Amino acid sequence: MPEHAYESVGDGNIGVEAEVIPPRSADNDSVGYETSIPIHPQILAPLSYLLGLLSGIVIVILEKRNTYVRLHAWQSIILSLLVTLGSLLLFWIPPVAGFIHLAGFFAAVLCMFRAWKDTDTLTFFKLGPIGDFAERQVLGSTVLPF
Repeated sequence: MPEHAYESVGDGNIGVEAEVIPPRSADNDSVGYETSIPIHPQILAPLSYLLGLLSGIVIVILEKRNTYVRLHAWQSIILSLLVTLGSLLLFWIPPVAGFIHLAGFFAAVLCMFRAWKDTDTLTFFKLGPIGDFAERQVLGSTVLPF
């Protein structure tokens, strides 16, 4: 796996330089980020948040080349698991469980927007410890078998 350089951009976000592979042909409008799935990273990264756990797992399993997309897919998986776990533990307090779902929805929408917006610079928008764990899964020592 290629070495990654980190650049602090304040408020908990870091810049992650993914492996840049030039486009195959001059008529290709790709920004140069090759993926295993034939979808541009600007679509694939936000897509990992669309169906939460399901889309995150599918993208982690199918995408092997693009670090940026894998980071967002792992963050989507972890966010979905935490929202589900929190609402299951607090289901007996309906307003709290509803608030957890609402906060998870808005966090996913924010992450979708940032994944789409930051594709050109490959800045990984981290949701605090969730983003740190996702980063360890992709760039560090892999704890889970994906």
